[in-house]
Amino acid sequence: MAKPKAPRVPDVAVAFRELPGTSVGFWVVSACPFCGAQHFHAAGAGKSDPFEKLGEVEARCGQGRYVIGLPPKPKRKKECRAENKRARKAQGGALDDIILDDWDE
Repeated sequence: MAKPKAPRVPDVAVAFRELPGTSVGFWVVSACPFCGAQHFHAAGAGKSDPFEKLGEVEARCGQGRYVIGLPPKPKRKKECRAENKRARKAQGGALDDIILDDWDE
């Protein structure tokens, strides 16, 4: 008999916001995967590290749990780096030969 699969907990990207005039911070979920509303989760105050509050939490709407985390960084395009590297090699590293204006006449 196969074991039942554990329910998948969705990942949600959050943004950090501070309460104006204080050192109290919140993690803001822009759209809850369960109800679609905006939720706030406490991130700590004072000298506490707000990154310790990231992880699996209960949704404020009470309809389930999700994992709050930072949005992923955009990946660099390897092709662009390769093209730039080829262009630098073709120039031989000398910038003196490059014409920087249109006054060829």
